[in-house]
Amino acid sequence: MSNSKINEFHKKLDLAITQPLNMILEGENGVGKEYFAKLIHDRRNWTKDFIIFDWECDYSSQLKVLDDLFKNHLTKIIDLSNQKRNTYFFRRIDLLNSKAQLQIYELLENESKRFGLSRSQFHQLGLIASQEKKNGNGNKKNDFTFGHFLEFFPLMIKIPALRHRKEELFSLMRTILESVNKKQNRMVLGFSIDAFCLFSDYDWPNNIDELGSEIERMLTLTRDNDLIKRQVISERLIKHQKFLELTVM
Repeated sequence: MSNSKINEFHKKLDLAITQPLNMILEGENGVGKEYFAKLIHDRRNWTKDFIIFDWECDYSSQLKVLDDLFKNHLTKIIDLSNQKRNTYFFRRIDLLNSKAQLQIYELLENESKRFGLSRSQFHQLGLIASQEKKNGNGNKKNDFTFGHFLEFFPLMIKIPALRHRKEELFSLMRTILESVNKKQNRMVLGFSIDAFCLFSDYDWPNNIDELGSEIERMLTLTRDNDLIKRQVISERLIKHQKFLELTVM
């Protein structure tokens, strides 16, 4: 992936943090769409709670999620007068049934008219959605082509796969380690140089999800006030480095 596309990703990410624009985060499975949604939420100074609506379920379950959205959150989403608003994360909207898309659009449209919102305000509700990209194409399972629904989201951010942004790997490793340390009340200090080299050589086919799982597993095998070392790294990473060494020889 070219540096220009990586730079474009970071520019859009900065825009997403500074502006309450509704947006879609698109990328491969495990690329960190929810991670970046939370990052955007945490770095905005006007947000309150991070509320998830998960559409990765069958239509009957989606209807239950819709019921909760309409009964408990719809007016709060539209109310721009609230100085500390929530972030609403719509996970996997590419799996959202077309009938449900229409229902959400019509209700939000009607509520925005009732509140007297302009079109630009309609685009600044703080909604963040994710959709998966597979083999260069969006998921077409539920015919996610409803143009009016897409009007909610003026900003599209395509998240590069981890293998295309290795220069950010160390920063991501540190961020994930800090998070896991906090969650588990641990004090693992960091990574040894040889451990970092193994991480750098690996392509991370399952992206940030795989990186996070590996760091969490290694942390449980490392003592507090010590570095994560090569000895606790998964065999697949070591085998991958040995394979690379053989191919270079």
